[in-house]
Amino acid sequence: MKKFFGTIAPLLPLLFLAIGCKKDNGFDAGGPVTSYLLGKWQLEKIVSPSGTKVGPQIGYSEMVEIGNDGSGDYEKLFRNGSLLFTDSWLRSPAPVASSKNLTITVFYFNHGKRFFKLTGKGDTRTMEASDYIPEAGARPDTVRYFYSLMH
Repeated sequence: MKKFFGTIAPLLPLLFLAIGCKKDNGFDAGGPVTSYLLGKWQLEKIVSPSGTKVGPQIGYSEMVEIGNDGSGDYEKLFRNGSLLFTDSWLRSPAPVASSKNLTITVFYFNHGKRFFKLTGKGDTRTMEASDYIPEAGARPDTVRYFYSLMH
């Protein structure tokens, strides 16, 4: 018995550290990380393997509005000032968020899912997004959309 405790004793601090580690559940001091997506976002650039397009090079203006209408979270996509579509976030599966990395995966009623990464704070936040990915298990492609928070 003494031999057993002699071999396991050095590992106990690692065990206690693993048990004590807090799971990243998508919340920080400000609440759910998904709330940082709320607002109106203006498309600034698109980065793809073939190159980067900014401003007029994109060929259209795009604005994403993310909000809550009292019955649930939604996303509206506008191109050249016209509403292209509105889609609701699914509650099951719920968004998957990391407060440490400020990453969020949102699942939609009609458009599959989309990956987001936030940077900055307050009014200087920027949002990087994947395209809408229709397959449930699909990984994001290499095209990235970069938005700035509108004031």
